[in-house]
Amino acid sequence: MHREPLARLSHARLVELTETLVAIPSVTGNEQAMADWLAAFLHTNRASMVQRLAVPEAGDTVFGRWDGPADGPVLMLNLHLDTFDAFAGWQTPPFTPTTIGDRLYGLGAHDMKGGAACLLAAVEAVIRSGVPLGGTLIVSGTSDEENWSRGAHALLDSGLLARCGACLVPEPSATGTLTIGQRGRHVFRIRLHGQSMHAAFGRGINAVSDAARIAALLADPAAVELGYDPAFDLSGSLCVIGLHGGGTLIVVPEAADLFIDRHLLPGQTVADAAAQLHAVVAQAGIEGHYALTWDERPTPAPGAFLVPPGSPLVQLVQRHLEAEHGGPVRLVLGRSVADTSHFAVHGGIPTLICGPDGGNTCMANEYVQLSTLLPIARTYVRTIIDYLGGAA
Repeated sequence: MHREPLARLSHARLVELTETLVAIPSVTGNEQAMADWLAAFLHTNRASMVQRLAVPEAGDTVFGRWDGPADGPVLMLNLHLDTFDAFAGWQTPPFTPTTIGDRLYGLGAHDMKGGAACLLAAVEAVIRSGVPLGGTLIVSGTSDEENWSRGAHALLDSGLLARCGACLVPEPSATGTLTIGQRGRHVFRIRLHGQSMHAAFGRGINAVSDAARIAALLADPAAVELGYDPAFDLSGSLCVIGLHGGGTLIVVPEAADLFIDRHLLPGQTVADAAAQLHAVVAQAGIEGHYALTWDERPTPAPGAFLVPPGSPLVQLVQRHLEAEHGGPVRLVLGRSVADTSHFAVHGGIPTLICGPDGGNTCMANEYVQLSTLLPIARTYVRTIIDYLGGAA
């Protein structure tokens, strides 16, 4: 392993980058300032090409590339530019990075500006060291990740990821773990149709009551077989996330909508999940009729995926992470979804998650654990050089 890129990394630089990124507000839909900063960073670090992809109602997705031999491997490092909004309860200014002990507090510090700092510091160290690479390195910053992942799909649709063989993303991670897949997320909608009439004079068919019957059944954990993966000690999940219908008019409501969040394990299908919901509706004995649909969204749904534990990519990153962690690293399956799901499922790019630790993620008083930044950045340097065939 070439030592100079590793020697260029420092805790101070990682903290500086994290503070810089936290101080740039980039709530979903307003990512443009982050896009500007990332584009400037890529130019400063002599990217062969920098391109911005416009994403309506969000900021640009930013793409940078350092060209290697045309027949060499292609590795993408991805970060998302946006954060959730600042929820109530912050004890420090959310856009003012504040260090208390080993914690740096700020909006997006853990998801994922601390991770972005690790990725960018690693790239900076590799590029400025001048170590020759036998392949092409890509850095992408995607917008709209916390919403519909439209930035990720703009990138997938652009053709810029042709020949990309692997992707690493520094999403929040527990220390000593490497995420090699994720559950998929699908949102089902049960549209209930009843029969309206004056509420004071007749019974009609109450669509809201029908929706409530179904929701009550789904509240029973045994209502649906969610599946279980013993290798990762993880089950699927189901949650009723919305029931809408009726109002203050003096009529029996003739329509209602029930929304169900369903997270599926790798190997489970959305068709099977739909069949389970049909069975629950039948059990509910509703009076009206219904229609079941799912994934009504502007981008394809983020399905489940798993990069095989024995694959060269997993073993390479696991080996380098263990070298930095100083012990065994546990392979885990992510509970929910991110742009990673879209790259892996819709782009066909093997994708792993390797990021720093922290807490209060997507909540007030979010923080990244500073002592976890340097090992992750060093893991990225090792992986870049190893995957792309850098000089020994």
